[in-house]
Parts: sequence; C-alpha cells; structure tokens
Amino acid sequence: MKPELRAIFQNDVEVVDQYLYNNGYLSKSEDEDKKVIDAEYYALTAGGKRIRPVLCIEFYKLFGGKGDVTEIAACLELMHTFSLIHDDMPEMDNDDMRRGKPSVHCAYGVDTALLAGDGLAILPFEIISDKALSGDISTEIAVRLINCLSKAAGNQGMIMGQRLDLISEGKQVDLKFLKRMSALKTGCILSASAQFGAILAEADDEDVRKAAEYAENVGLSFQIIDDILDITGSEAELGKPIGSDEKRNKDTYATILGVDEAYSEAKRYTEAAVSAISGMGGSELLIELAYDLLDRKH
Repeated sequence: MKPELRAIFQNDVEVVDQYLYNNGYLSKSEDEDKKVIDAEYYALTAGGKRIRPVLCIEFYKLFGGKGDVTEIAACLELMHTFSLIHDDMPEMDNDDMRRGKPSVHCAYGVDTALLAGDGLAILPFEIISDKALSGDISTEIAVRLINCLSKAAGNQGMIMGQRLDLISEGKQVDLKFLKRMSALKTGCILSASAQFGAILAEADDEDVRKAAEYAENVGLSFQIIDDILDITGSEAELGKPIGSDEKRNKDTYATILGVDEAYSEAKRYTEAAVSAISGMGGSELLIELAYDLLDRKH
C-alpha cells in the first residue's frame, strides 16, 4: 500500500483502537461481577487488523460521508471478536492461543469466555440503538444497520458458516461446500461492514450492493489465504497455532487445490472485489487493501 494510503489506514485503526480501549461500555473493574466485562476487554485489546471497522469507515467516506462513525464502525469489531472467542473454545476449534496471547477461555475459564462472547454479540445493538435514541443517526438508518448485522451474524449468516465448519471435520467436502461455508463464516460480517459504511452515508441501493460485492469477494479470498497460512505460516507471525486444520481432519481450499492453485483462486476473488468498485473516485485505499490482504503473511 502506498505510504499516504497506509497512513490513512493506520489512522482509521488508531481511532477505532482508542474507542475500543476507552469506551464506557466496557469499563474495567476489579469487582468479581465485572469479570465478564474484563474478559471482553481482554479479547478486544489483544490486537487485530481491524479490517471490519476500517471497511465501514472507508466505504462511508467513499460514498460521501463526512461525520465521525467510529462508534458504529467499532460494532463490527465487537461482533467479530465474539466469533473469535467462541471459535477458540474447546467445543469448537479448541485453540489455546489467539493474537499471540492465551485465548479467552484459557485466561478466564470456559464459562466466562462463553458469557464474554455473548456480551460482545449483543453490545452492537445497544450501541446502535443508543445512537438513534440520542439523535446521532435516524431511526431508519439504525433499523437498517441492525437488520444488516443481525442477518450477517445470525442463523443464516456467520453462525451457519461456523456450523458448516464444524460438520466438515473428518468429512470429504467439495469446493462448492467450501465456498458456501467461507461466504457465510467469513464473508458475511465483512459484507456487513462495507454495507454499514454505505448505509451510514445514505448511499443508494446499487452502491450498497457494490460495497457488499467487494467485501464478499474479499471475504472469500481472505478465507483461502487463511487456509494457506495454516500450512505455510508460522505461529510467531500468526499469533495462533498452525496446522489446526490438519489436526481436525478438515478439507480446505489449500488441501483440495494445493497451495499454488488455492492462491490463484484467492487472486481471482480479489480481482472480482476490485472490479466492483474500481470505477469509483476515492476507492484507491480499498483497492490496495484488497491486494494487501491477498499477500498477507499473518
């Protein structure tokens, strides 16, 4: 990414981090009754690329938005972090490390991790509705955001994708199954993130669709690169164990196609993402971000 675009991206990340570290919804406490909130805070402040809130912010700007949407953008990171907490638990992937630190269930216990994930899944709806009640956004926009996020995260979205991931263990699956699973598990929240920005900017339906198309394709590419890195990456770079797919006897893009052909498939999805927005003025950062995610090492 060009230095000037990288600076904009880093500024977006820093603004989101400042909110996540300092927002009043997750005030830290030494009291035992705040252990769940402390676990949520631990998960949120462990690091991360912040791709989802950045997509919200940058699509908001792309479609002419001028205000500060940090709080609502951060809602996407809350939902994403909920999924990571639950994904790491023994009942699912059973991973002990996340972002170079002990997973939440290892640091706080399985019971607290379960509740922390639940809390982070619900909090976005509190934040969005608070913004509507305070008059910062219209009721109509709040309803559209809540509808978008609940569909993306719910039974026919991310949760369904996680279910497909679980039932794929120990079974031979085909590329059609993998594409559906990836589109749901990874792509849905990325798509919601881009749509959030467009909705907040009051973009027309066609532009909302283009934002979704970009992010859905980025999501498919992202998942394929994840599959590749599980074979070729290092635990130090990834901040989590490698080889987990093999240990769980899971077919992935990388195991079915081989690393090279899987990368070519990820590249095709990246090109489709770029094609969705390439004619729009001000889309350079989003275009370069798609290519950076294709060639990431962690």
